[in-house]
Amino acid sequence: MKIDLTGKKAVITGSTGGIGFACAQVLAEAGADVVVNGRSDETVNRALEKLRSSYPDREFTGVAASLDTAEGPARIIEAAPSCDILVNNAAVNIIANVFEQPDDDYFKLFEINFLAEVRLTRHYMPGMLEKNWGRVLFHNSEQALRPSSEMPAYGATKAASLALARSVAEYTKGSAVTVNTVVIGPTRSDVTSQLHKDIAESAGITVEQVETDFFKNYRPASLLQRLVEGREVANMVAYLCSDYASATNGSVASVEGGVREVNF
Repeated sequence: MKIDLTGKKAVITGSTGGIGFACAQVLAEAGADVVVNGRSDETVNRALEKLRSSYPDREFTGVAASLDTAEGPARIIEAAPSCDILVNNAAVNIIANVFEQPDDDYFKLFEINFLAEVRLTRHYMPGMLEKNWGRVLFHNSEQALRPSSEMPAYGATKAASLALARSVAEYTKGSAVTVNTVVIGPTRSDVTSQLHKDIAESAGITVEQVETDFFKNYRPASLLQRLVEGREVANMVAYLCSDYASATNGSVASVEGGVREVNF
């Protein structure tokens, strides 16, 4: 299967590292030009340097913008007034007890994890409908369907995003525009790698043992019993962006390794 996205422009939020950066790589490999977003000029420029070095035939645009206010999405829109593919990837999480977590945490997470998606989708999707081709992807988490006690605010934002994605998909009836959600499980990233390294050093065990214990104690239903790699998520994204997935719309695609015992 050869995915060809030549001539398409993709906007990917939170794409200077982790899953977002992997998506930028895979979509560029498929021929797409990519708008990269991160919170600082430093991280954006570093990502652009890597991408331009690896894919010299693609066009990359960088936008340093935090999505915790309306100004962030507005800066992305100013840099890229239109696009063919929107990947709502950016999200933050705060681990806390539901009885102790302050209101400010909920407001912050809803601003970044939910309202930024609303603002960007609200801008880009009408243009896709007018052209009669487009892809909108919402990156989600198993926490939307399998809530845990340590992530109440995060889980709430992801449940809201799940409802938003399906509501937005209703506007695509009879068109060649699709809107899909990608549910993602525990994933390897710079943050998780450093966290597991710190835990291993303090406990006097290996990083491999830390990861094994994590799945045994916190995600026992996982069928993979390992962290998902960013590129594994990106491969699903590339497929959903392609014409091969033209009949996949309003769906919840799963790249969470079987963490949920029942798949919806």
